[in-house]
Amino acid sequence: MSAHPRIRPGALAAAVCTALLGTVLASPAAHAAGPSPHRHTLSGSRPGYATAGADAGAIPADQRLTARLYLGSSDPVGLAAFLRQVTDPHSPRYRHFLTPAAYQRRFALGPAEHRSVADWLTRAGLTVTRDTAHYVDVSGPERAVRQALGSPIHHYRTARGTVSAPSGDLSVPSSLGTEVVAVSGLSAPAAAHPQSHRTTTPLHPPHPRPSGTTVADDAGAVCSPSFGGTPATGLPTAYGATPTYAPCPYVPAQLRHAYGAGGAHATGKGTTIAIVDAYGSPTMPADADRYARATGDRPFRPGQYRQRVTPKDWNVGSACAPPASWAGEEALDVDMAHGLAPDARVLYMGADSCLDADLMDAEATVIDHHLADSISNSWAEIIHSDPGHLTPDLVNAWNLLFEQAAAEGIGVYFAAGDCGDSSPGAAETGVNCDPKTTAAQADFPSGSPWVTSVGGTTMALDRHGNYAWETSMGDELSVLTDSTSAARSSASRASGKAWGPLPGVFAFGGGGGASDFPQPWYQREHTPARGHGTPARRTTPDVAMEGDGALPVLVGLTDGGTFQLVGFGGTSAATPAFAALQADAQQETGHPLGFANPLLYALGGSPVFRDVTDHPAAAGTGPLTVVRDYGPSPTAQAPSDDQQRYVLYALGRDYGLHAVPGYDDATGLGSPSPAYLRWMRRTGGIPR
Repeated sequence: MSAHPRIRPGALAAAVCTALLGTVLASPAAHAAGPSPHRHTLSGSRPGYATAGADAGAIPADQRLTARLYLGSSDPVGLAAFLRQVTDPHSPRYRHFLTPAAYQRRFALGPAEHRSVADWLTRAGLTVTRDTAHYVDVSGPERAVRQALGSPIHHYRTARGTVSAPSGDLSVPSSLGTEVVAVSGLSAPAAAHPQSHRTTTPLHPPHPRPSGTTVADDAGAVCSPSFGGTPATGLPTAYGATPTYAPCPYVPAQLRHAYGAGGAHATGKGTTIAIVDAYGSPTMPADADRYARATGDRPFRPGQYRQRVTPKDWNVGSACAPPASWAGEEALDVDMAHGLAPDARVLYMGADSCLDADLMDAEATVIDHHLADSISNSWAEIIHSDPGHLTPDLVNAWNLLFEQAAAEGIGVYFAAGDCGDSSPGAAETGVNCDPKTTAAQADFPSGSPWVTSVGGTTMALDRHGNYAWETSMGDELSVLTDSTSAARSSASRASGKAWGPLPGVFAFGGGGGASDFPQPWYQREHTPARGHGTPARRTTPDVAMEGDGALPVLVGLTDGGTFQLVGFGGTSAATPAFAALQADAQQETGHPLGFANPLLYALGGSPVFRDVTDHPAAAGTGPLTVVRDYGPSPTAQAPSDDQQRYVLYALGRDYGLHAVPGYDDATGLGSPSPAYLRWMRRTGGIPR
């Protein structure tokens, strides 16, 4: 699937306007293509677009192909049992984690299994080009691939052009059924996109400023020091009331105060947060240090920030957003991780592209060498799409990697997405949706049962800077129109103008919903029951934090050679923030936390979480709306420019997802309250 670039303010308004209108081979003959009782099928390895109606013919038998075979566990049953023991807070083996070396000895394939896989491949006529703990890379003619994997490779017509794929599910000798779990490289690659977008024009730092003072940057854009603090006088009414200007983008000090981080002990000291994104910014960490100073925080100490980025190996192509687009994602993730855990070490792992193979390499590097206590991932993809590239066998390979992280005591955190339920309806107008979606679904890898899915909220602070309330992250947008009929109906105070449409158009919302996986044991007592006969599924998110594009966080990055402070929104903001909060929690307990979900759900319904709903009582009974002022156009003065300058956000209106009392598929268990870190310090992170 393709990546989506960051959406600029004009594009947001434009979106609203648009919506208005087997055994080892003994001989080549012994394993011909097709079903065989001596073969193990890799179920789902044929992508959904490889249909008879789209078949454009077989690839020539002598055409050279490359493939990657992902390797399984030597003891999957034993691994499952161990993971339950080591992650269950009520188990006597809780947090008795393995070192990477111990994991390899106990659960990974050994040298003999690797030799068996290599022998089978070479006998089929393929050349092994790389053999790692996680996969084997091979190359060779199509006839050898067909011979080894049991299916010919054909061309198929798709909406993205003609691509290759196996004409049937791939298979391996039954004796290697646990050794090989997935194959990639023979079909169009799956790709991830960042879960964020840029939401504001450049701003000056909002601190220091007198309390209650309205702020405007040099371009004239107005923001409020608190939610509801500055009425948007001179603009039309909306939903029966005068809207207010949106708060200025949040800085880390405000988030730390709201969530209880940054005290004497909750600074992440002694922990390491890894961030995995694609590519890398050439101006990190200087941008992060400059941002910290601008927002009143400390820059990184020498050696506190490290990065692994290899531009010479970057795979830059049409499947991924360009490196410059990912640079904003990196800045957001680093700024939030450092901002909410200022003493934690930060390791940035820049994958060579947004393709699964490269992202898995980056993730595996952290896990194989235990380079961090937690991994923050602010990117996602979907499983059900047209054309669909993320096959079930590749999903299995991802999950095995996350299981290894859990065995070693590494927490893995993924953004839940910015497209509500990721359905075709949401994708019609959502600015960070995959237009190829075919069904409502939880994003992946966020939906994996072995990662913590972080959703988004809209958080309001009062005029004293204290936490006021949170609602679900879901925005419907309206823009100023020149419709006289709309103006009459809205009692506009701006001559000839009104907000339209009302209700607005869905543009942005926290991801969540049911995944493709069975309900894990830790969710059974906390998530709503399904209808009779409907299998219970893993649902997301697990927790949520501030990330709304309407009330964004401030980020510092160099764009076009100029350092800027800009607002970013998305579950990309919430995910590194929660990973940083977990670093604070680890410092409080004095022990690695590892896979967080079983403990989080054991605490469900307690005061350590704020129960987030679509209609927070503390917000009153009126409509939740704000006007984001993007500043006047620098090139034109026509009245229609206001359509680009002012955007009305109706809040708490996620698409297809609803935040209700208790666990829900919009905000999960809720957002962490300051009691969360206090509980960690008091109990050591173990329920009594």
